[in-house]
Amino acid sequence: MRIITFVLLSFLPLCAQAAAVRPKRPAGKAAAAKPAAAVQASAPHPAAAPKPESAALDEIALFGLGTDLVAQGDGLVVSFVRAGSRAEKAGLKAGDQLLRLDGAAASRPQVAAALRAWTPGTRLPLIVRRGLEVLSLETAPIPAGRDYARGDKDLSEHEKSLAAERSAQAASGGRAVVKAMAPLTVPVRADQGLWLRFPKGLPAGLKKGDELVAESATGLTVDASLDFLAVPPGSKVRGRVFDAVDDGQTRTVRLAFYALDLAGGGTYTTLGYATAVSGDQRMARVGPGGTLVAAAPLPDAKRRGPEPVLDMDARLRVRLLDPLVIDEPPSFWRAGPGMWVKTSETGGRRLYEITHAIAGRSAESAGLKVGDRLDAIGGRSTEKMDFAEAVDRLYGKPGSDVEVSVVRGKSQVLKLKRGMRWTGGKSEPLPLAYNVQ
Repeated sequence: MRIITFVLLSFLPLCAQAAAVRPKRPAGKAAAAKPAAAVQASAPHPAAAPKPESAALDEIALFGLGTDLVAQGDGLVVSFVRAGSRAEKAGLKAGDQLLRLDGAAASRPQVAAALRAWTPGTRLPLIVRRGLEVLSLETAPIPAGRDYARGDKDLSEHEKSLAAERSAQAASGGRAVVKAMAPLTVPVRADQGLWLRFPKGLPAGLKKGDELVAESATGLTVDASLDFLAVPPGSKVRGRVFDAVDDGQTRTVRLAFYALDLAGGGTYTTLGYATAVSGDQRMARVGPGGTLVAAAPLPDAKRRGPEPVLDMDARLRVRLLDPLVIDEPPSFWRAGPGMWVKTSETGGRRLYEITHAIAGRSAESAGLKVGDRLDAIGGRSTEKMDFAEAVDRLYGKPGSDVEVSVVRGKSQVLKLKRGMRWTGGKSEPLPLAYNVQ
């Protein structure tokens, strides 16, 4: 009897444990038909996925540079630069487009990776586009930690030579990237025209096949609202004599122009013919087909040589027969303050009268308007300034200043900005006057 009782007492705890582990059978059909959705709803929610660690590290690296980069198109644009930061010391400015960093194309992950890999004592080369310019910048080196800081005196000759070599390689690489940038393309319509001058006059005694070189006395702008120079004054225009006749009373010369050497740029093949002549040339005109007709001068015993067909003050207008496409780097293009001028003679005094003031540009913002007359440009009086020099002085590097003096009872000097426009009281660079190919 005692043996049986002991066995039962030993078995009872095991039964209790089994009952606790065994799931209870649902009571009734309703409990058995409990929907799966309810079971899932009662389960605890999984924790939200943490933000990738790499994204946080990217933000830390960009903050250390002292700037924020916003993706725009296929590049990055600097939205702001923190004062005193490494970005400011490198020369970065808000609005710059970051093209290359440490030789690689710029994207936020690549920039952050380069910054994280930035080692003490080294510099990071940057290539940025600012307005019409492509600049090569360089950061200051990260100082080494205090526990192992070394100065120039602690470097070995090998380390010094290696540092100089790497610095030269970085500078050379920056220049190579700038040179490799795609040129900027501007189409010039076939109906455009240029006023040319012959620095020594158009000589007499011309023969068929003779080569001539004239230069542009005016500039050719790209667009009436953008106001960028496509053909600067002083550009060389090459021509050839197709036919020339001098019968002692009348001199006829038929010219054709075939090449354009841009001042500060390359050489372009073109085709043009003369359409008009101006200046003190009362006895000269341009006939059909671009033939220049001039009366032979009267005999003069005091004249040492033959009278030129056109003197150096004459202007010959040439019209382009074919469209012209100009490809030049950003450093070539020059912008104006937003106004066009013409020569105005008053009492024997040469002034330049404003014929067109572009809305929203610097000239209009300064209060200049059509009909105003300038008596000085860039600090020089207009009295002995020809039109080519006037245009040359008005145009320049986008963002730079040019001073003009306007006659309003007495002369008033105004400072204008080239290549800028004003919107809502704030200035910003003009959009590019071309398409990057």
